[in-house]
Amino acid sequence: MAEAHQGQFTRRLFLRTSALGTATVAGAGLFGPHSAVAAVPGGSPQAGPGGTAPVRPFPLRDVRLGAGLLQEKRDRVKAFLRAYDERRFLVLFNDQAGRPNPPGVAVPGGWEDGGLLSGHWAGHYLTALAQAYADGGEQVYKSKSDWVVAELAACQSAITARLDSEPGGGDRPVPSVGRVAGRFGSALRLNGPSAAQYCTLPQEAVNQLTDFSIATWVNLASTGSWSRLFDFGQSTTVTMFLTPRAGVAGNAPRFAITTGGSGREQRIDGASALPTGRWVHVAVTLAGSTGTLYVDGRPVGANNAMTLNPSHLGNPGNRWIGRSQYGDPYLDAAIDEFHVFDRALTGAEVRSLLDSPAGTTGGGSIAWYRFDETDGTRLEDASPNDRDAGVVVASSDGPADWVPTFPGYLGAIPEDAVLRLGPPRWAVYGGNAGTNTWAPWYTQHKIMRGLLDAYYHTDNAQALDVVTKMADWAHLALTVGDKNHPDYAGPLTRDDLDHMWDLYIGGEFGGANEVFPEIGHLTGDAKHLATAKCFDNRESLFGACVEDRDILVVTPRNRPGRRRPERLHANTHVPQFVGYLSVYERGGGEEYFTAAKNFFGMLVPHRMFAHGGVGGNYPGSNNNLELFQNRGNVANAVATSGAETCTTYNLLKLARNLFLHEHDPAYLDYYERGLLNMITGSRADTDATHDPQVTYFQPVGPGAVRGYGNTGTCCGGTGLENHTKYQETVFLRSADDSTLWVNLYAPATLTWPEKGFTVTQQTSFPRQDHTKLTVDGNGSLDLKLRVPAWAQRGFHVTVNGLPQELDARPGTHVTLSRDWNRGDVVEIRMPFSVRIERAIDRPDTQAVFWGPLLLQIMGDPDGGAFPELSLYRHLKRDGDYDRAAITAGPRTPAGDLTFTAGGFTLRPYYISDTQAASSYFRRVEPTVVFGSLDTGVPNRKRDDGLPRYDVPVDGVTSPGDDGPTFLDLLWDQAPFATHGRFVAAVTALANAFVTAGAFTTAERNAVVAKAASAEREL
Repeated sequence: MAEAHQGQFTRRLFLRTSALGTATVAGAGLFGPHSAVAAVPGGSPQAGPGGTAPVRPFPLRDVRLGAGLLQEKRDRVKAFLRAYDERRFLVLFNDQAGRPNPPGVAVPGGWEDGGLLSGHWAGHYLTALAQAYADGGEQVYKSKSDWVVAELAACQSAITARLDSEPGGGDRPVPSVGRVAGRFGSALRLNGPSAAQYCTLPQEAVNQLTDFSIATWVNLASTGSWSRLFDFGQSTTVTMFLTPRAGVAGNAPRFAITTGGSGREQRIDGASALPTGRWVHVAVTLAGSTGTLYVDGRPVGANNAMTLNPSHLGNPGNRWIGRSQYGDPYLDAAIDEFHVFDRALTGAEVRSLLDSPAGTTGGGSIAWYRFDETDGTRLEDASPNDRDAGVVVASSDGPADWVPTFPGYLGAIPEDAVLRLGPPRWAVYGGNAGTNTWAPWYTQHKIMRGLLDAYYHTDNAQALDVVTKMADWAHLALTVGDKNHPDYAGPLTRDDLDHMWDLYIGGEFGGANEVFPEIGHLTGDAKHLATAKCFDNRESLFGACVEDRDILVVTPRNRPGRRRPERLHANTHVPQFVGYLSVYERGGGEEYFTAAKNFFGMLVPHRMFAHGGVGGNYPGSNNNLELFQNRGNVANAVATSGAETCTTYNLLKLARNLFLHEHDPAYLDYYERGLLNMITGSRADTDATHDPQVTYFQPVGPGAVRGYGNTGTCCGGTGLENHTKYQETVFLRSADDSTLWVNLYAPATLTWPEKGFTVTQQTSFPRQDHTKLTVDGNGSLDLKLRVPAWAQRGFHVTVNGLPQELDARPGTHVTLSRDWNRGDVVEIRMPFSVRIERAIDRPDTQAVFWGPLLLQIMGDPDGGAFPELSLYRHLKRDGDYDRAAITAGPRTPAGDLTFTAGGFTLRPYYISDTQAASSYFRRVEPTVVFGSLDTGVPNRKRDDGLPRYDVPVDGVTSPGDDGPTFLDLLWDQAPFATHGRFVAAVTALANAFVTAGAFTTAERNAVVAKAASAEREL
């Protein structure tokens, strides 16, 4: 291993000395990919993402944010980082290393609870600390980061030191957990004479359910109160539970759900205590606002005013049968036939479960645990979804005593939990900590990324040493494999790796392939690039993306590969392509760039919601919001879909890094959309520091509510990163330092020592539509200014007060080439306007934008139905919606502009609270109108064959006969310079509709006549 990280040659000096090159960067436009390392002739590669690209990032610390929206969001997250006790992250690492923990320090919780995904949050936290330090140089963040790095190094050393012990490997003995006689077949006994304490369910068993049913049999062995039949949540504040005995008058069963602690529970109480010593059937259903509790098939309690459902729990880190969030005693009972449905069962269906295991229901549509295994801690899912659960067994084990297989391992779970993903065991995703797996390489990536960021942004050389040892370990794990297992059959093959990465969730490796090429660059060791290529998803996806074949969603008949599901998990795959770009950048081959570029094109715009997110359900899909929707599906995925925040985090990384190589401004248009809407909208506008206060899913359906919190989840971790790196793309530079690219309009100051320039951008964007750049420095420099695609009202530039003649077309860059002098001022004005964006598959499903900002329609007056708007009657010849159709209202105290339309209030998506709002509305324009003149002619649609779905959607004909309406097509041509041109456009379009059979001749004549007489109206 090269020793480039040692001595006084710091990361910062390395970046400074390696960033100089001699090539000239081409102007804006779409460029073909090049061999990455040779992309800049004569240029020297630099460390980090984009280090060989013709356009490159600045070190994060060289760009400082100024006051404004982004700083407000950032500072709230920085306050959380400052307040959080970093010792909590080390508890689980110390457990694996056999090191003592300080008394009274609790684990973070959520998914960071000792389960199979433990450790990933420590990596997120390290990255966020490093970015927070780079942002302002505040020592508190570096001190925290340095401490965590030093402790992780000690854990790594302690684990590696055990290599001299007896060889490890193989499965740990599976605890003996027998089954007992059940109501149907076998059952599981919890506690009492049993070593089984409680059960853990996989996250998909409950996350994002709205209407639902949970039904099970229970045989209570004692009369203890408050023990939980099930409890799903994040803490005592956010939870949903059913207790067989509520511990109050009568000890009746109680169902409750809350996002505000026990004082704000929405409850359904039973009528009398459940008996002990016999089987009792218990079920709870929720249909809209009506919840019902059943005992032995009879409704015993109801609540008709429910406003909460499981989706309001976020993504609960704790999903338990038999255990309480409150620390109440474990359930002393046997359980059988535990069903989870994604709908409310009818009373008759509930009663049918008394007579047979599935009754008339077909079994739980989300999960069904029958407990018919003969022994062991695995609970098989009898539904078609393979959502196996696990039994947690009482243990008296002390500090970890497992023996590592290879040196350099570091983690908060045993090394075996990573190695078992591959041969010979091929562990699958599930809730059993002893035999299952859950994205182990995802966790490794997050830790490694955090260490690299600590090295880059805080100059911590020890972080590079630790992450390099982890990379050495990873190379052995992915080439030699699980060599100490008794059934070891030899080194891993390409076929083995392909089989691993196609495993749902278990094979999720995040962006692990992005870090190894960077480590190879820093150390000079070529094996790390080879390690990165081990992660190629070659069997079922990579080749298709190189060929630009969209197979993200398939049908059972054309499912590629041996293991991949019909719908791919979005955040499993987006970061893979970020990694492929990293492989390309360090000389891995052009196909990696091609795959990444084509993959991005499959998502944007074909699966993109208005706020920038992707993924979600649609009619006939399998109720998992974390999966991709089929190509072209927006309107039929809106109502039930959320879009995972961390998928957008990774998609922004992909768009940014593609732009570094191929300078198409469309990548930055997407980046701006996702950043200013979904990412800024992901942090609650509160000063709370008890948890990150960030979102997991961000729903776009009618009357949706965002939920915040997410301690320990993936989106909770990326949320820490999102808000501490807002400055990363404001400015970019050419590899030869001849060009400065201004990509985002945000208050920020760039310090550029190589050029002797400081550039300060002053603006309140996006709360205002103008910005000012002040240059402090002298010399020649090309300044490239991004002209956003939404800037349809012009992009006006002055230099020292003098207007510039520029070809400022929306969706391009314009260039100012000059010798700059200290004090030069560039002012930019890009007037915002209201625009309407139609769903690509159903044109009447629309969203409203103000410049780059999605405007949400506030409230939920129709109880989950789309708000409806008619707007064309307000338009004048210029086609401006904000003249009368959607008009400006008062500003909020923070300075955010609001709007009104059709009796609704609209506001920017980035305002983050828990009010109900709709991101889409339904456009209702029944007849052709020109102002107040109604032709009486139906505003028919042109048949564009919409929707055109590659995979069927239940109840939707595809290809269909939908398309834009007559008025849509007419006003798409606005503005009209004269009334004569307006009438000519109406006439030509009406003739086309007659030819297509959409208008009769009489209808055309009526439309044209009304248009001719509408001059005063327009």
